[in-house]
Amino acid sequence: GGHFEMSVPDPTGQQGSPQQELSTLFKDFLFPIIPPPSLLELIRAAGNEKIRVRELMPLFERNPALWHFLMKVAFLANKVKEWRAEVPETVDNSDVVIERILGLLGKDIVRNLMACVTMNRALGVNLPRKNKDTSLNINPPDQLPFAILAQDYCLERKLMHADMAFNSGIHYDWMNALLNKRKASQDQKALIKESFSEGFLIARVAYRIAQNMRKMRFDRYVFGAGLLLPIGKVGMGVLFPKELKEKSWVQLLADCEKHPKGKFEALCFYESRKMPITHLEISGLMASFGETLRPVERAITFIETPYFLDSLDPGLASLSGVLSLARAAALTPGGKFAPTPFQESFMSKSNLTLSLVKKVAAEALEEKVG
Repeated sequence: GGHFEMSVPDPTGQQGSPQQELSTLFKDFLFPIIPPPSLLELIRAAGNEKIRVRELMPLFERNPALWHFLMKVAFLANKVKEWRAEVPETVDNSDVVIERILGLLGKDIVRNLMACVTMNRALGVNLPRKNKDTSLNINPPDQLPFAILAQDYCLERKLMHADMAFNSGIHYDWMNALLNKRKASQDQKALIKESFSEGFLIARVAYRIAQNMRKMRFDRYVFGAGLLLPIGKVGMGVLFPKELKEKSWVQLLADCEKHPKGKFEALCFYESRKMPITHLEISGLMASFGETLRPVERAITFIETPYFLDSLDPGLASLSGVLSLARAAALTPGGKFAPTPFQESFMSKSNLTLSLVKKVAAEALEEKVG
């Protein structure tokens, strides 16, 4: 429970209390990202091949609200009616119906539907209010575009740990929904797509680098952690809106864009000097809130100084090293990536060569995705 020594200027030019600013941001933006236990259980079950869809029944029996919403999903309405008609009225037909719905949809679709329901509940939108409102119109590809795109990419290419890609992508979907709810400005919304595209590229490079290494203890997190790395940029856009003029996040990005060294190197250099908190610190905080990526929060937060993790946890240091390499190689344009002394020693320790890192970064850049 550290305390941020920082002073965030508020849009009126008065000095706001930094703790107040941050706690407001986190309350409005980050806490709703914590999925309730029932959804976390579904997410874990979907990622566990040993769990069969029928084994989700107890979860629905313990959570009447989930069960109630699943029964109301619009595209299932006719089926539910048919199934109810088959069971004598004297018998409680709910279990039969839920079991059939689970069998029909499978774990991933049930998880996606429940993720949408949970998101709608957190935002107070689109849910049937009264018992006679039968229809619940939910379309997961519209509400969870980032999570589904990330998972589908991994499944289509038979990459390991596609469930982790989903878990990471859903953070962007939550942020997207929360920004819409808050009627955020266009530049803040644009940061979501930009950050996701950047994270998606880093994730693909990181996965390819990790494939060329000996077994890593945190290998199941490589893709998901890479994907989540830039999400803090969305938080920065909210904390430091364009009303702050030269102290705003969009202005810092615009200045870095013009820098002769290139945007990536300029941002690494200027962000920590000009801003009271960095986007990587916010990305780490967001990872820590979501449970599924909490074990690797430090690998994300310390990506610019992964050697701090060596004595704490060599496994995390190794993951952070992969992420550090992947990010620099993915975001340095034209294959001009020149490793830092730390990255050089990490590569030699991990039997990686500079030409291999550049090659996998170029492959990921050329790949047609989404």
